[in-house]
Amino acid sequence: MIRRLIICLFIVSTALAQTPGATKKQGSTATKAPSATPTPTPQATPPSLLNRDEKPAELPPDAPVINIKGLCPAENSPAVSNKVLSTNDCSTTVTKQQFDNLVKAFNTNNQNVTPAQRRNMGQSYVELLIFSEAAKAAGIENSPAFIEVMRVLRMKTAGDLYRNQLAEQYRNPSQQEIEDYYKANQEKFEGAKLSRIFIPASDPDPQATAEKKADYQKKVTQVADDIQARAAKGEDMSKLQKDAYTALAIASTPPTTDLGLARHGAFPPKIEQEIFSHKAGEVFRSDEGTGHMIYRVDSKQTSPLETVKAEIIQQIFRQKMEAKTKELNSPVHAEYDEKYFGPPAAPMQLKPPVPPNKDR
Repeated sequence: MIRRLIICLFIVSTALAQTPGATKKQGSTATKAPSATPTPTPQATPPSLLNRDEKPAELPPDAPVINIKGLCPAENSPAVSNKVLSTNDCSTTVTKQQFDNLVKAFNTNNQNVTPAQRRNMGQSYVELLIFSEAAKAAGIENSPAFIEVMRVLRMKTAGDLYRNQLAEQYRNPSQQEIEDYYKANQEKFEGAKLSRIFIPASDPDPQATAEKKADYQKKVTQVADDIQARAAKGEDMSKLQKDAYTALAIASTPPTTDLGLARHGAFPPKIEQEIFSHKAGEVFRSDEGTGHMIYRVDSKQTSPLETVKAEIIQQIFRQKMEAKTKELNSPVHAEYDEKYFGPPAAPMQLKPPVPPNKDR
């Protein structure tokens, strides 16, 4: 967040440079930096910028937290100089309220900001002010490029803030919405407690001779059949896993058989269909991949609402954001002149993601 904030500060340098007040000492002509927006009204409770274990600084909102000496605001008239206007008579201050408002505007997720991070942002902000005033003195604000960039940045900023507003609005669905979603999507929260026996299809011993490998191939299918039959009778899966390795003279440690509670989406579609089409106590087998997988559905259960509440909130949030995006985009249709833009690019063919363990 801090890196993003500092980058954003540089992007909106001109707009932010209008915020602080600038004064001159007695004997010099007072000059104020032009303000693009009214000075923010102090909030009753400024946002906290401290870690939870830190005590907040006892500073009033109007207390100056940055004092910049030697930087004078440039005029917004046509360029007369390429130099940074700097004199010892100028002084610019940023109050706690102004800096808190700056941080709050970019810290849309309300993350904690440590004093060290806050100092880094303050130093970056001062550098923004220096270059911003130099740009004004050079007439950058009157250039066509500046006007066009600011036009686009204004659109982007408005769009980003609108998205943030929608996110805040959709982030906390009502308890009734959560319960309705849970009732309407019971199958999503159905789970199956699984056990699995893995029998390698080929001899896993890298030192095995050709004769030993051939003997393994002759035995492995029969061993898998026998183990599957015993599993269907309800024998202990851990013992069956060890028996399989012993029968095939596999020296390595047998894998654990407890897969825990499996939910929809945790396995490839073919395996998932097998899992949820079998009743508790039933066994099925998959011989695809690197070995024989013998699964047993030990029990089935539906996850309680409280254990999946966070997941439901995310799903409702995603649905609302997608629905709003569709609502905004569906009535809009843009046509592009192919003589100018060229023909549309062919859609990229994306391969479906491959699960880390194909036959889990």
